[in-house]
Amino acid sequence: MRRFLLAIIALSALCVNAEESGKSAAETKEAAEAVQSTETATASPVEFYVGVSVGHDHMTAKRTEKVVTTVGTQLSFSNNKIQKTNGVNGKVIAGFLWRVPNTQFVLSPEVYIGHGSGQITLQESGHDLITVSDRSYQSTFKQSLALGIVLRAGFYLTGDNNFLYGLIGIDRSKFENKFTLSSTDLLVPIPTFFEKRSKFLKSTIFGIGFERKFNSFKVGIDSRYMPYSEWNNYSKTVATSNDKITVRFRPKIFSTSLTFAYIF
Repeated sequence: MRRFLLAIIALSALCVNAEESGKSAAETKEAAEAVQSTETATASPVEFYVGVSVGHDHMTAKRTEKVVTTVGTQLSFSNNKIQKTNGVNGKVIAGFLWRVPNTQFVLSPEVYIGHGSGQITLQESGHDLITVSDRSYQSTFKQSLALGIVLRAGFYLTGDNNFLYGLIGIDRSKFENKFTLSSTDLLVPIPTFFEKRSKFLKSTIFGIGFERKFNSFKVGIDSRYMPYSEWNNYSKTVATSNDKITVRFRPKIFSTSLTFAYIF
């Protein structure tokens, strides 16, 4: 009987220990799940960033520029002539990265303001047989201020560090044109005419890019194509000679840029 009572006591102690161990394991699991849930709740799906971008521009411009002299002679200095040039661009950028919950898909709206340096110069001359005079024409066309907004959309390739994306957006850039027209008329001296003007042209932006995060920073590279609207419907009558100048431009820019940004 004594042995039987001792066995019951020992078995009861084992049951109590097992129950306490089970409770401890359950409490540990619940605590871990609570921590994980808290981390998930506090982790922001949005990351804001600011940075700078520098790169290379390849600009082409289709241009038509002609002069109709006071006696009606038409001198064509360029007729849908395509010229090319290279330049550099610099931009200040700001935006955010938003990761769609439970996916690797990322959306990233971005705005920028910058400046381009591409410049194309045309220098031509023409002869008016009727008045036996020459016209010399020089025209410079260049990009300056650039403003825009783009939407980047893509995927994280591995973890949250490597972002591959396509982009589309709208660019509004200021282009400047200045030209001079001079005449070698031997009968009536004609002063050289000079004019400088500017206009904002719009373009849709198409591009692709890749960027990588390094802690609180990210570095990326992208390529963009921007076919701008045409600068047309411009004509100017020179008061001193009654020559009429007509100018039309259509620029396109293909750019490749490096981006450096701080994430906060």
